[in-house]
Parts: sequence; C-alpha cells; structure tokens
Amino acid sequence: MTSPALPIRDEVLRAALAYVAGARIDAALIVAETGLVALSLYQGRKLLLGVGIGPIVSGVGVLPRLPQGRTATQHPLAAAMHAHLVGKHIRSVNLDDSTVGFTTEPANDASFPTRLALEVGPHGSAQLMLPSGATISWPPEPRPTARPRKDHAPAPSEHSLESCGVTLVQSSDSYLVESFRNELRGVIKKKQKRLEKRALAVRSDLARLADVPRLQKIGSLLLAQGQTIARGTTTASLVDWETGENVDVDIAPDKPAKEQAAAFFQKARRLQRGADVMQKRLDETLFAIAKIQPFESALQNAPADWDALQTIAKQMQAIGLLGQTPAGATKYRNNHVEPDERKPYHTFRSPKGQTILVGRSAKDNDQLVTRIARPHDLWLHAKNMRGAHVVVPQEKNHACPADLLVDAATLAAYFSDARNETTCEVTYVERRYVRKPKKSAPGEVTTQREKVILVRIEKDRLSRLLRSKDEM
Repeated sequence: MTSPALPIRDEVLRAALAYVAGARIDAALIVAETGLVALSLYQGRKLLLGVGIGPIVSGVGVLPRLPQGRTATQHPLAAAMHAHLVGKHIRSVNLDDSTVGFTTEPANDASFPTRLALEVGPHGSAQLMLPSGATISWPPEPRPTARPRKDHAPAPSEHSLESCGVTLVQSSDSYLVESFRNELRGVIKKKQKRLEKRALAVRSDLARLADVPRLQKIGSLLLAQGQTIARGTTTASLVDWETGENVDVDIAPDKPAKEQAAAFFQKARRLQRGADVMQKRLDETLFAIAKIQPFESALQNAPADWDALQTIAKQMQAIGLLGQTPAGATKYRNNHVEPDERKPYHTFRSPKGQTILVGRSAKDNDQLVTRIARPHDLWLHAKNMRGAHVVVPQEKNHACPADLLVDAATLAAYFSDARNETTCEVTYVERRYVRKPKKSAPGEVTTQREKVILVRIEKDRLSRLLRSKDEM
C-alpha cells in the first residue's frame, strides 16, 4: 500500500527545495520497510526533509520528527549515506520528472561530487553515486506492483510541505507499528499451536494408562492357562475367570506363553512408570498455554503506539516467548524479534522424561556432534546406512539405561534408510570416540570402540516416541 507520489514540478516544492542549497547534512537515514528517506539539514535552522520512495509511503515533505523504524547502519544504503553525505554541504538540488537529486560539494581530495538521486513514488528507488564512479542502489531489485494506500499524502500545492511531512511520517510509523503487532501475534499463534499439539499428544499417552488392567489380566491369564495353548498358535483363546467369557489374544507362535506373559506385565509397568512424568509434562504444558493467553488480548487492545507494543514484547521475552533481538539494532528495529532460534535437532523424550536428540539434516548432524554433544554423551547411528545422528545426553560415568538405549536406537533406525524395515543394526558409542574428518561430506564421521545393537522396530514404542516430540 502506498501514498501517491507528489507532483515534484510544483512551484511550492521547487521553491522549498531550492532553499536547502548550501545546507549542511547532519544525518541521513532510511526506513527500509516503508521507503522513507530522511535528511537532517542545517541552513541557519534545522530542517528534516523526508522523501518517500515506496513501497509503503511516497511523496516529499518536511517531517515534524524522526520516523520510527530507522534502519540500522548495517544497511548498505544507510551505511553509504552516513559515510559519504553526513558533514557535507548541498551544492545544488535538481528536479527531473519524478526524481529529486541532491549534489554535495566535492571533498578536497575528490574531483567529483557525491550525488543522491531519489525517485519518488510507490516503485521508486534511491541511488547514491560516489566520486569513485561506484553507485549504491536501493532496492537492489525492482519492486513488485503495490496497491495504493488510502491515506494519501497531499500535494504541496494543496497543503504545506509540513502537512505532507506529517502524513509521510505518520503513515510510515503506522505501517511499522501494525507490522510489529502482527509479528507478535504470529509468534503467539505459532507457540500456542505447538503447545496445544503437545498437550494433545500427552493426553493421548495418559489415556493409554486405562489399558494397564487389561495388560495385567492378559499376563495373568497367559501364566495360568499357557499350558493349554497349542504350539504354533497365533491367537490364544483364554477364559476370563471373572466374567467367564473368552478373551482372544494375538501371540507370537515361536515364543512360550510365560515369556509372552512377562512382556505384557513389562508393558503395563512401563506405562505406570511414565504416568507421573506424563502428568507433570501435561501440567507444565497447560501452564505455558495459560501464560500465553493474556498476550492475545493485550495485543488486541494495545494502541497503535510503539512504546505500548515494546512493553508487551519485553513481557513476552521475559517468559521465553521471544528470542534475543538482533545486535546493533535501533530502538524500533528491536521489534523484529527472533521468536525461536532454530535448533539443529529435534527433541524426543522417554517415558521417564529423558532427552533424545535427533539431527535434522546432514549439516545439522555435524553441528549436533561437534558443537552440542558432550564427550560423555551417547552417540547412535543406523549402521552402514544414511540417517540422522542421535545423541543421548548422560552424566559422566553413568551407563545408558537399557530402555533408553532401545528408544534411542529405535529413533536412529526410523530416521534412516531402514525406516521401513522391521529390524536394524544401530551403532552406538560415547561421543568422545566420534571424529569428523577434515573436508569430509556433511554428516560423515568416523568412530572407534563402537558397539552394535540389533533393534526390533516396535510400533507401539515408535508411536510413543514420535508423540513425545518437543514442539517448543
């Protein structure tokens, strides 16, 4: 959305711009998001001249104050204007079609002056031509077509340049404030969606606790009636002594009833052991959702004011909703926050809440292994296959529990070329014995003292692990 370009052939505008000839440039800045260029001039008195080159604002006027959202000096045009215009005097001002040109007095050691050409309009541009012959342009690429704004900046023939400047700075500020508001809303919606997904997964795990009595009963029935099951049977029909009804149970034909009964008991115990951890995880998730909700209404009711939104942003940052702001940014540029720093791994959890890290890509695998994993952490990878690197954080001189090892190996198998296999060999070793050769391909490592576990991909275990994925 843009305001229309001012008719720069207007005599009022020509007269005003002619006045700035000889003025000293004390500051030169740009609001890159809206296209507002501001020159702070001194010609017996201070004057803040604004030129809108799009895509959001366009026109020429005298600004009542500095605009918000001033782009940091790392911006190529902002840096170049600061280096080559500030401290110089304007020798002449030229009007050519839709372009305003400012030419400075040449430096003592330069035979040619510096020239700033600002093309006014929704698809305008800025060009800074240096004495060396180099030209710095903004934007680097042509802009797409933009829809006109409704809040047009009036032409100087209709109103004063001061009125035009008020419209320019207000339009620029309004756009940035609302963009900031929408950015914060997006962060909240994204975080809320992740938390709600996690809560749903944990509730699903907790619902499986209702299956514990059934698993225990099947184990007891198998122990009591195992001798009646014919060898090679895949479905055992057991009699429930409480109801007198038959209970059909799928069993492995190559395993004795006692061993299969133990498996049912073990599965029931595993669910019971994880109950406290799952409930705690659910409580924490619901508490996090409750902390987020007030910010939705706060953003909805906040005025179109930078300070009000900045206060909300700081509160969001205090509870971990926002990451660190970019270094070296100006006050308003700090609104462009980093809602979540991308991590090179996904986080999964065992029933006891133990962490398992899985690399996201080949390059991420390298970062996980070389920068994040500690020497005593456990490293796993599907043997002789392409796949993710898996790391289990553990304390020094502590062996990895058997269940946790199988969980991590299951994930290593699943996130590899063996995903569709029923079994997979997985290599595991402490991180200290994993090396990244120089100039090797992303994800390529060598190992020493590795061990191998043959893991059977159990659907229930895999489903439980995938549901435990940390979405924060």
